[in-house]
Amino acid sequence: MIRIIVLLALILRLISLNQSLWLDEATSALVARDYSWNLIFGQFLPGDFHPPLYYMLLKIWGLFFGTSEIALRSLSVVAGVATVYLVYKIVNATTAALLLATSGLHIYFSQEVRMYQLASFFVALAVYFFVKSKNEGGVGYGVALAAAVLTHYLTVLMLPVFWLIARKNKKFYMSHNIMFLAGLLWLPTFIKQLTGGLGVKNISPAWWNILGKTSLKEIALVPTKFMLGRISFESDWLYGVVVAGLGILFFWLLFRARRANKLFWYWLIVPAGLAALIGFFVPVFNYFRILFVLPAFYILVAAGISTLKSKWRSVVLGLVLTVNVVTSGIYLVNPKFHREDWRGAVNFVESQKDEGDITLFVQDSQMEAYRYYAPGAKLAGGPDTLKGEFDTIWLMRYVQPLFDPSDTVRQKIESLGYEKQGEYDFNGVVVWRYE
Repeated sequence: MIRIIVLLALILRLISLNQSLWLDEATSALVARDYSWNLIFGQFLPGDFHPPLYYMLLKIWGLFFGTSEIALRSLSVVAGVATVYLVYKIVNATTAALLLATSGLHIYFSQEVRMYQLASFFVALAVYFFVKSKNEGGVGYGVALAAAVLTHYLTVLMLPVFWLIARKNKKFYMSHNIMFLAGLLWLPTFIKQLTGGLGVKNISPAWWNILGKTSLKEIALVPTKFMLGRISFESDWLYGVVVAGLGILFFWLLFRARRANKLFWYWLIVPAGLAALIGFFVPVFNYFRILFVLPAFYILVAAGISTLKSKWRSVVLGLVLTVNVVTSGIYLVNPKFHREDWRGAVNFVESQKDEGDITLFVQDSQMEAYRYYAPGAKLAGGPDTLKGEFDTIWLMRYVQPLFDPSDTVRQKIESLGYEKQGEYDFNGVVVWRYE
């Protein structure tokens, strides 16, 4: 049965895998394709907000399999499918693995060129070794935990989970040496990242506020996205009714699992709660940043289902599976719920551009996706770059409210006598054509 579930997980994660990269994915892709190791460690990582392991593995992965969308995303696909199998090994039951295999949110991030799915895999691997060692840790646990923290900083919030459960002996304490040693080696770069990250608050307050500051909305999005994945409805009223109905179902199942292994409850609650607390001061709280607790969510949901009488067990399992399959199917087959279509936008603009044209961004950033799809393209950013005459200006309106709230770039273009001749939307990537 588990082989069928793993195969199903793989098939679901291969559907629509060739969709366009969005901006953050393109950043990862450029690292894998264009950056040397010296550039990655000397310039890119000190200015980024993430640890190095994912980028290192992605760079190596790209050398073997290429740097197309499918090739780069396949690393997350493998991590996602492996996590499904690990859930089966952790609880020695197929229900939780089946639910995770069909989860819309898990499928979505198994198709993303970012570190969150790989971090989830390493956390699940650490849990597996922890359980296998009868709560004593060991080398496998230590390596997996170190790999998780070196992939995604917030996975360090799993430490209290293990420490609350562990048998406090020398073996357990020694298991953390690899993580602490790696942390010490990485500390100087982490300090640079933290200093630069905190500086965003003064440079771009609007961007700081959407990065993941804890709010009632962000808290509510955690169970909502865990249940529904990345889809939504045109009607807010309908969306609210669906979320409320599913919330009752899932929370009822979680309540029935209240006597389940404490490890799984701590795994679900402790990192999410600590991330929410930190998020009041530093914007790190977002449902996708705690993706590594999603396996615990489905383990507990499966535990709740297992407490039902046999005649109801199949009915409720079928209902939860229907929710997963329908929401996952909507995401997979409906381009509306796919990522920003930078590929379509860049291909359109580049096919229309002449020698005297320019592509202009609202500031000198957010260009990674364009550069991935059109290496060597003529790009500029900000109003000060409008020097000289151009036949056509292709204005990329992407994140304009955040980085150009006064709309100074548009005003500068129009003050120079250019008039808007066209407006195009590629699933969130908006382009205006001026002549």
